[in-house]
Amino acid sequence: MSRVSFIITTYNVEAYVATALQSVIDCDFPDCEVILVDDGSRDATRQVAELVMRGAPSYMEFKPVYFASNSIGGVACAANVGLARATGKFVVFIDGDDWILPQALRGAVTQLMESNADFVVCGCKEYWNNTGTYTQYPEDAHWEQARQSGNVQRRREILLKMAPFPWRKVYRRDFLERNNIRFPVGDYFFEDNPFHWETTVKAGKFLFYPSVTHVHRMMRQGQTVTGMGIKPLQIFDHAKTIVAMLREQGAWEEQRLSYFDWLVKHVLWCTRYVSPSGLNLLFDRATAALEPIGEVSFSELLANGSFSLSEVRQLTALQVKDRLGFLAEIEDQSTAQK
Repeated sequence: MSRVSFIITTYNVEAYVATALQSVIDCDFPDCEVILVDDGSRDATRQVAELVMRGAPSYMEFKPVYFASNSIGGVACAANVGLARATGKFVVFIDGDDWILPQALRGAVTQLMESNADFVVCGCKEYWNNTGTYTQYPEDAHWEQARQSGNVQRRREILLKMAPFPWRKVYRRDFLERNNIRFPVGDYFFEDNPFHWETTVKAGKFLFYPSVTHVHRMMRQGQTVTGMGIKPLQIFDHAKTIVAMLREQGAWEEQRLSYFDWLVKHVLWCTRYVSPSGLNLLFDRATAALEPIGEVSFSELLANGSFSLSEVRQLTALQVKDRLGFLAEIEDQSTAQK
């Protein structure tokens, strides 16, 4: 079996990194490297990682990279350094607080190895740290559509509707290198979105592997999705990056509706997580981003999407630039949920 590069990004995850590393060790790939990139942890993450890797098989190469301080934004810098150090034919990303299911991952790597695809998309589930329970990621309809469709463009549309997690995919490294695909670095989070779009649009072929290979830990202390303030608005910076990439690739017209479908869903996501003080800024950024959509495309998105009545009202208020209507609808929705 060809070499597999595991890129594990960590930051203050001393309580979880042993699980992540042990799950990689348990895969028992005969030729693999573990590239742990620690983004300036202030706890014992590095010490725990080194202790665990002392018990790894001798054929498993451990290549730690330790940043002197926490880098800007999310995991982009760490993940990109990991890619620069990788030598394997296949690349697997893992967040330092998550873990993989060894047998299923071996199946995904084998499927990719025996194909000419650029990457394989795997199933995933969530582990809720606050309750100790598991949930399946809600993508059953997309998996069924992918199973039935053999059309490349249709499969792209399906994948672009799915969660952008880079850690539930196995990539051919030469595909990423050939296309110079890296995570965008900046003072923002959610860098997996432009990475997901670029890999999906540039891939000549990709596969769907429905078995669950990755478990994503939710609701742990210090996780990005807690206490974000106006950080969700950084998604609009990534929206600009995605549009620029699509235009450069000559794929804008082909992917235009998929892009706006992605955008409106993230606008709605922002309404749930942006602090009340940031809602006016959300309105300004959302109306500017949605302006090119056009009435026909907007109507088509509403007709084809599964939006609640409140969400339709929010989006309509944005489309006609009704600030008071938008804010009132969010307030009504928030009141109804209490």
